[in-house]
Parts: sequence; structure tokens; C-alpha cells
Amino acid sequence: MPLDRRTFSALLATGLTATLAAAVAPNAAAVSGDPAPDATRPDPARGAAANKIAVIGIDGCLYTELLAAVTPNLRRLAAEGTLSRYSIAPHTTISCPSWSAALTGYWDTRTGICDNDGTCRPEVFATYPTVFHRVKTAAAQRRTASIATWDTISTIARTGEPHADLIVTAGANRYGTYGCEADIDTETAAATVAAITAGTDLVFTHLDQVDIAGHRLRAANPQAYRDAISRVDVLVGGIVDAVDTRSRAHGERWTILVTTDHGHKPEGGHGGQSAYETASFVIARGPDFAAGRQYNGYSLIDLTPTVLDLFGLPPVPELDGKSMRTGGSADPSQPIPDTPVVGRVTDPARLAALPVPFDTGCIIGTV
Repeated sequence: MPLDRRTFSALLATGLTATLAAAVAPNAAAVSGDPAPDATRPDPARGAAANKIAVIGIDGCLYTELLAAVTPNLRRLAAEGTLSRYSIAPHTTISCPSWSAALTGYWDTRTGICDNDGTCRPEVFATYPTVFHRVKTAAAQRRTASIATWDTISTIARTGEPHADLIVTAGANRYGTYGCEADIDTETAAATVAAITAGTDLVFTHLDQVDIAGHRLRAANPQAYRDAISRVDVLVGGIVDAVDTRSRAHGERWTILVTTDHGHKPEGGHGGQSAYETASFVIARGPDFAAGRQYNGYSLIDLTPTVLDLFGLPPVPELDGKSMRTGGSADPSQPIPDTPVVGRVTDPARLAALPVPFDTGCIIGTV
């Protein structure tokens, strides 16, 4: 069954997540296999069903633009959970420094990662282990997955031994085009749904088209950036449906965490310290998080310690982040970054079609 972005959006819109899971299950099963039996048993230490976690990373997403886009699924997550809006300043507003911070619990000032190439090296993670390594070392029965559109996420997830059980890069975008990134995001979301359906305990997924739209289109067509957020919202809805279906069917205790690594300047791009670039957010929905609350004390640096805490694993005191269950590490009194919406907003009742980009060289499928 071919799964382009339009087919996937139609499936999700009609609630056919079971059809989607069946379409991708053979590929996912070949890589991940069934979860270990202990992974879905009640956790005696907590006296409750086993905790499971889905982390959704949306690259380069401004929350103000999310509110101006068509985003019923992300808004629902925020309404059902706790929302934190904060600034990551003075952290480097580039993807590898931020995603490595999220996946290790250490800021760039500790790891020395300050770009996407020269300092973003696997050797760093021998000193600063990933959340996948820590989980697998402390609880080998836990099944973990990293499923990403950007290949650097897979590099991070693959470092250390043991590392994530399932590591997927869902495609290759040779020319960095927007449409190709949207298609790969669709495959990333489909593989994420399959991993959740298969019973994986920790799933980290990375969706990238919003960042590409910010770079390529935001200056000339600000609405295209919002449209990318709307497209991602559809994918998020499918992931949330898979979590809720799994939770009901197996009595599992699921937490969903959503975050972004940085924002985007009005003219597109990031790497500096403006409010537009340093703006970030966390949405935490689960049994440990109050519904409808805004509390700006959670940061992307808190993802790793929160995962360890939810799994009942020993804390790592030297981490820069702190568990969100105990308040997180950000200053809840800091002002929300001032990032007014750019350009004229199209009628939100309309979900605009993606522009037709130059997609030569796009590769869809596990690479």
C-alpha cells in the first residue's frame, strides 16, 4: 500500500489507524519484533499498570504559530495535559545541540555540541549517555525506539551499548526540499504508530517538515510555515490515537511529551538568541500531569530525567535536567517569549494544500 502524505492524512482523518498499522506492521516487525513479556506487566514498584512513554519532537516549531495554524490535536493534548512555554536562552538554537540535550539531559555547555556537524559526534555520547542507553542498561526488558525524519537523530540513538532497540530514519531528502520532508514525516509517523501498536515502552519520534518550511518558505510565504504545522498536527493525531488505543486495550499507563528544539526568525532560520529563535515549549499529557494547566517550569532538558523517573529507574543527579514530575528545571516565573505571528493568517477553517516543490532525489522508506 503506498503511503504518501495525502493517503496518510486521509487515513488519519477517517480514524483508520488500524488499517495504517497493518500497512506498516511487516516492516516494523522485521526490525523490532514483539515486546519482551515483562514490558507490559504491572510495575510492582508503582502499584499501577506499566508506564509507557511517547515523545514527539517537532523541529523548529513556534507555539504562537501553532496557535494560528489548524492544530486540533496539539491543542487537545495541551488541554488534557500541562503546557510549558519558555526560552532556551542562552542555549545554542540549532538542532543537534537541542535534540542531544533532550536525549541526554545535558545542555550544550556540558557536552560541547554547538552545531550540526563538527561537534555533533558519536564520541560525545560515551561521556554523556543517551536516554536509550540509560533505560536499556537499567531495565533491559524495556523496549525502546527512535524513529526520525532527520538522520542525525538515528546517529544519536545508535551510540552507546546498549542503545535503542529500534532505530529508524524514514527517508533521505537529498536536496532539502519541503515536500520531500513532508513525505518522510508521513513515513516517520506511520512507523511510530506501528511501534506503539507493537507495545514499545519508549518511543521517540522526530518530525522535520516545520523546520524545512521555516528555512525555505517562511520569509516569502509565512502561511506555508503554518500549513506545515497543520500537516504535522494530523500526524500527531494519529500517534495519539495509537497511544490511546494501546492504553485502553492493555491497561497501560501512557505519558505523551511533545517539544521543539528551537523556533524560527520571521525571515526564516535560527541559531541566534532572539525571542523567535529561543522560544520553545513542552506539552506533558499523562496521569502525572494536571489537565489544562500552564506551568512554565518544564524544558526540553527535562525529557531524559522524566523518562527515567516514569520508568522507576535510579535518578542521575548530575544531569542538568530534572524530572517534570518534581517540577522540572526551568524558571516558571520567566516571561513567555514574545513571538507575534508573522504575516496575514489564512482562514483557519481551511487546511491549505502543500506547495508543489522540487522533490527529485526524495527517498521514502527505512534507510
